[in-house]
Order: sequence, then structure tokens, then C-alpha cells
Amino acid sequence: MRRWLMMITLFVAAWIAPARADDQAHIRAPSGSGAVATPAWSAPVAAPDGELALPIVYTHGRITVRAEAGLDARVTALAAHADHALADAASDLDGLAVPGHVEVRLVRDARDLARAAPRGRGAPEWAAGVAYPDLGVVVVALARGGDPLDLDGTTSHEMAHLALGAALGDRAPHWLHEGFAWQHSPTDFGDSRVTTLVGMTWFGSTIPLDELDRSFPAGELPASRAYAESYELVQFLAERGRWDDQSDHGDRVPFRKFLRNLAHGEDLDLAAKHAFGRPMSSLFDEWESDLKNRYLWVPVELFGLLLWLVAALLLVLAWRRRKRQRKIILDAWARQEAAAHPPASDVLSAFDDMDDPDERDDDDDAPRGPLLN
Repeated sequence: MRRWLMMITLFVAAWIAPARADDQAHIRAPSGSGAVATPAWSAPVAAPDGELALPIVYTHGRITVRAEAGLDARVTALAAHADHALADAASDLDGLAVPGHVEVRLVRDARDLARAAPRGRGAPEWAAGVAYPDLGVVVVALARGGDPLDLDGTTSHEMAHLALGAALGDRAPHWLHEGFAWQHSPTDFGDSRVTTLVGMTWFGSTIPLDELDRSFPAGELPASRAYAESYELVQFLAERGRWDDQSDHGDRVPFRKFLRNLAHGEDLDLAAKHAFGRPMSSLFDEWESDLKNRYLWVPVELFGLLLWLVAALLLVLAWRRRKRQRKIILDAWARQEAAAHPPASDVLSAFDDMDDPDERDDDDDAPRGPLLN
């Protein structure tokens, strides 16, 4: 309940302001090639100037984890989780290329992501993790400024980037990369994403499909609209069936066919038409209509909810006020009744205060002064 009330007052402000860094902290680094190399790994003796030393090395199947000194306890679980996350993402890419080997680099603080990144690639300051699909490298952080980050969620997100990069190469647009990675990450963006989508719906400011790739961040601050739109659009495609039918949820089969079509060289419109029966431009229009159906009336519903809560609060306050007034009246009546009909104990006390006749007789027998004859 509190969540919805906060959204009423904040959704316009959140729409104007940039999203929090934690909300958009997973990125796919730009790459010149979508091919994922299989590196011959060897532990460095010392890090080159400016690069972060990662002396701890642990290999689990196709996953190699390199970490800062002192993070030994983390690498085993991280390697196992990364392998599982890669397999989960590959479930949507059946029959397509998969990374032969992945290197995960673990740092303590997100401020060191750029120092742990492949040479010359860098990383945004606001990121919690970065994927380099053309190199088969992922860099993730445990915390930012002492505040812990969702390591498992970040790793799942970045592994999905690697899986899609291996399968589709550079044929996957940025919005598909981000939406696909979110599909395979348990990260919950909470109110900020919903607020952004409500604002986009009310102001009619969804980003056109041909502009969406150019709307992602180039600097420090993330473009919240681009990310939110990508997540929602890919989720719509993943849940849509072969036909425009609410009862046909598709079970991800058309979505997986769409990805295979892209991998085999078809452009977006042709791949979508063969998978969903419509070109991508028509699917985008269908998604916009679906978005309006789900979010357009949210502020109105929230306003009605607010009115209902205010009315309920007023009723409670009126009831409490009437209860207090009734108590005051009953107390006044009780005092009046007590004054008119005092208790028997009070009457007896009043009699006790009067002189006892027997005591007066005793006084008469008491010796008196001399009698005069």
C-alpha cells in the first residue's frame, strides 16, 4: 500500500530525474565484433601499470574466475553460479553458438571495474558489472563504497550478454541485448522502472524503435527510459505467441525462433515476421498498445485509491472523536448520579461524625464544680 502511495507523488519527479545507478548497473560494453574468443588463460605475475592485480585464480569447467587478493572464499561459488547462469541463458539459444570459455573478474569495489577491464575497454563509474562479449570477459563487483551489491544478479545479467553475443554476434541490437539479459537476471528494479513506464505512457514519450539503440548512455548516467523500454519490449516478445492472441502465450517458442532467425542472418523485420507473423515495426506498435493498456490508467487508479484511503482515514478519525465525546458524556452523567445518590458508606460516615447520645449521658454523670446551697 505504501509503495503505491509513494508512486503517486514521485512518478513525475522520477520521470524527469535520471534513474538511480543501482537500477541500471549492468551493461554490455560496446564491441567491434560479436565473436567470443576462447582465451588461453594464465595467471599474471604482476598487473601492468594502472591495471588491478587479480592473483586468485579458480577454474570450474568453462568458467575461470580471477579475483583480488583476499577474495578466496568467493571464487568457488561465483564460478558455479556463472556456469549455471550461462546455461540458463543458452536455453533460449538452442542450436546456436555458445561461449567456449568465460573469464569472470571479481573486484571488491565497483570503482575498480575499469582497472580490471580488458586493456583499453574501460567501464562506466556507475556500473556494477560489465560484459565484453567479443572477448568472453565479465567484470563484476562485490560492493560500491561499502554498500553490498547483488553479485549473483549482476553475474547472471552479464553472462546473458555473453551468451547472446556468442550466438548472434553483432546482429543483436542494444535493446535486444539489454532486454535479453534482464530476462535471465533475477534483478528487481522495483518502483523506479514502473514509475518510468507510467511516465512514458502518460506523456507519450516511448522511444521509437529506430532510435532506441542511440538512446543508451554514453557517459556516466544511464538512460532509464531506454533500459525500461528494452526490458518491457523483450519481455513482450518472450511472452507473445505466434499470433496476436491473449490466450497464446507462446511458451517462448516464437521468441527463440526469432533469435535463431537473427543468428542466421535475417534482419529484424524478416526474423520477426517468420517467428511472430508480423514485422518488427508492427510488433513494436502492438507492444505500445499493450503498454498503454497496462499503465495508462495506473495514476487514475492510484488517485482513486488515495481518495478511498483518505475517506477511510476520515471515518476512523470521526469514529474516534465520537468515541471520546461519548466517554465525556458518560463520565459527566456518572458524576451527576454520584452527587444525587451518594453511596451508603458516605451516609454512614456522616452519621459517625455526629455526637453519640450515650457519650452525652456519660458527660452528665461526670463530676462538676461545687454546688452552692
